[in-house]
This record gives sequence, structure tokens and C-alpha cells, in this order.
Amino acid sequence: MQSDQQQQGTYQAPATGSKIIIVGGGCFGLSTAYSLASNKAKNYKVWVYDREAIPVRDAASNDISKVVRMDYGNERLCMELAIDSIDIWNQWNKERAAQGLSPVYHNTGMLVFSGEDKLCENEKYSLHHIRAAGHGDWIEELSADQLVSRYPYFETAVKNGISCAYYNKVGGWCNSAEAIKHIYSKCKAVGVQFVLGDQGCFVGLETDKSNARSVTGIRTKTGDIHLADRVVMCTGSWTSSVIDMHQQVIATGQVVVHFRPSEQVKKVLSNLPVWFGDFSRIGFYGFPDNGEGIIKIAKHSTGYLNPRKGDNVSVPRTQSTHEGDTIPVQAVRDFREYLHKFLPITDDLDITYSRVCWYSDSIDGQFIVGAHPDYNNLIVAAGDSGHAMKFLPMMGTRISEVIENQDTEYTRAWAWRKVVPRAGFYDRPILVDDNHVVRMVTSAELRSSKI
Repeated sequence: MQSDQQQQGTYQAPATGSKIIIVGGGCFGLSTAYSLASNKAKNYKVWVYDREAIPVRDAASNDISKVVRMDYGNERLCMELAIDSIDIWNQWNKERAAQGLSPVYHNTGMLVFSGEDKLCENEKYSLHHIRAAGHGDWIEELSADQLVSRYPYFETAVKNGISCAYYNKVGGWCNSAEAIKHIYSKCKAVGVQFVLGDQGCFVGLETDKSNARSVTGIRTKTGDIHLADRVVMCTGSWTSSVIDMHQQVIATGQVVVHFRPSEQVKKVLSNLPVWFGDFSRIGFYGFPDNGEGIIKIAKHSTGYLNPRKGDNVSVPRTQSTHEGDTIPVQAVRDFREYLHKFLPITDDLDITYSRVCWYSDSIDGQFIVGAHPDYNNLIVAAGDSGHAMKFLPMMGTRISEVIENQDTEYTRAWAWRKVVPRAGFYDRPILVDDNHVVRMVTSAELRSSKI
């Protein structure tokens, strides 16, 4: 279903040679900039604005690792987009090898657990679609005995009933910060212009004085007005706090921890792939050693809110502006409890780093990429919902199809929509408020001794 503007025919693709401003230099913004600027037939003048140098310190994309997977349950389009993206991830690795740079994509494979002695429906759908796409040879279903034989460190998990899994040999993880740097350099090579720092810090839309619906550009922190034929908002978890998204997306904080295991533990875990531990129901997932001695584990859940005073819109609270922030004490307890039964080799490891990573969660978990219903000439690309980075090489191609008003499966699936939140969608723990409802852990509480 396309957005109201697209359905009514009021949104039109930008003309050849148009100036297009993209607000946000993260995953969506840079991928879109590269796609638009690479279209030489259209000769777009593409400008990217951001409040910081790239990679932006507190963007979700500025991380040591993100999962690259095609395993998407019944979401066939996401699976297909992931497979297309993996082809380009491999191409980027070749580009970087020619430049003497390290790979950005690591094909460790994906080990997907179900929390029962059989695969749950989500995992069954994943296998169905992967096989239907002709990639059944990538999949290996594993029994409990096979799991323990191949991955002895998961013996406790199997004994605790987490005993059914499959392995997808295609997939793994990307070094997301390096990937952002890579596409940033590609953007500059095709002529994308960047305005960063206070001069690039978005503070509002500029509209036609005779028609408040007509967006003519943006205003930045320095007071300057920057005009354009089209504005594309790619502002990640800040989106709902800088533009009215009609409560279709919300900024949520998700917890991440790092371990630095000893050489002995690293040797034991030497064949650890990216893993999902009953992800569709519990949300824990993790990564192998990133090459610098760090093992990252995270949890995707309902997440935390950080309401802004005045309107209660949730806004990111990051370590860039709140140095020393860790994660809620209950989150550490949840990690320790789960890992004790799933990967107990971590019991004696200190958590060496923790943070709250901010996403723009949509109500239905799908991306929202479409013409904003309140304005002309404004496209929003939001709702990353914590699973966008794997699509970095292809995301801009699909967003460009929206900007150019093409009718595709993706533009229809991601179009602006009015979804009624399920009961309790906005009823989430508050990260910090006047009553300090959620307490952050201290450094001492991140040590291996239980809190």
C-alpha cells in the first residue's frame, strides 16, 4: 500500500538535475546518497547533512558488529534483500582487499536456536523461504547430539532444553563502523556533498511562505537555510523527535554488552558463529571474536524509553551526551541469567563495556519509507527497528525507488501507513526519569560476580 500522497498522485518524482538534501549520515542516509548520486542519467545534486563527523559517534550504525542474515521468518522480501546485499558485501570485501583494507563482512555463518526440542514457527518459515529461493544447500538442521559434537560449549544449553537448531552457512556479521566509512568514501567518489557539524545540524524544515505544506529545504543550527527540490529524512532513532511521525515510530533503547575473554576461552570458542538463542521469542543474540578480542552479546526486546520533558516523545540518551552511562541493572541480571544456561563459559567473564543502543522502532517492525502525509517534497526513511544495517549495500537502491515514485513490492511494503499500536506498545520501562525508576549498573556490578 502506497502513502496517501502517492495514492492521490500528489507526490511526484524529482526532475533530472534536482537538488536532493538527505538529513542523516547513517545507514539509510549514506546508502541513499550513494544510490542517487550514482544515477548519472538523473544527474541529481546530492547533499548530506549531519550534526557530527561520519561515522556519527552515537548512531546505531557506529558499532563494532551487526548481524548479516537472510533468516527472516515469513518476511520473504527481507530475505531477498539480504541475499542481494550479501552479494554486494562480498564485492566490497574485494574492493577493500585491493586497497589493503580489512574486510567489512565476515561470513561466519548463522546458528539459529529454538528454545524447544523442535523448531518454532518463525524458524520453520525461514527455512521454507530460503529453500524455496533455491538455497537449501546453505542449510543444515542439527540434532542435539550434532550441536554438542560441533559446539561443545553449547552442551549446557542443550541440557537446558535449548536443543534444536539449524546452521546457515551464508551470513555472519559486518563491521558496521568500517562499513559506514567505506560507503562514505564511495559517496564522496561519486560527488555527494557533505555538510557536517553545526552547519549540518538539522533544526527544522523550511517551507514555502505561501504554502506550509511545501518543503523547500532545511534550517540548520547556524541559522542558515539550505534549499532543495526534495528533502529526505534519514535521522534514525531521532526521527520521531525532529518530525511528527504520527506515533508510527518510537525511539527505543536496546542493551549491548562486551566481553574480553582470555586466550584460553577464545580458543574454546574459536569456531563460534553468529548465534540467535531463541531470538524470535527471547531476543538474545551474539557474535564471535571481532578480531580485536571482543565478544559482543545483545538483546532485542521491547526496549527502554527516554521521554522528553514537555511532550513525552522518547529521545535517545547516548554516551556521547551522557558519558559514563551503562545499562539498567535488570538488564545485566537478564544477561547473566540467560547466559548461565546458554553459554556458561561467560559466567567468569567481566562485562568490559555496555551501552544502550537506540533504534527507531515501528509499530509493526517494518521500515517506513515514503512521502510524509503532512508535506510535499518530503520523504522519510525510518523504522529501522534494529535490523537495517545488513541491508546497507542495497537499502539506498530501494529508498531511491520510493524517492522516484516507482511502484515495486518494496515501495508498497514500506509505504507510509497508519498502524494501530497493539495493547501495551507504548508501555515500556523508562530509562531515566525524575524518580529514577530504572537504575544503571555501576562498573563494579559489571564484573563476573553476580549482582
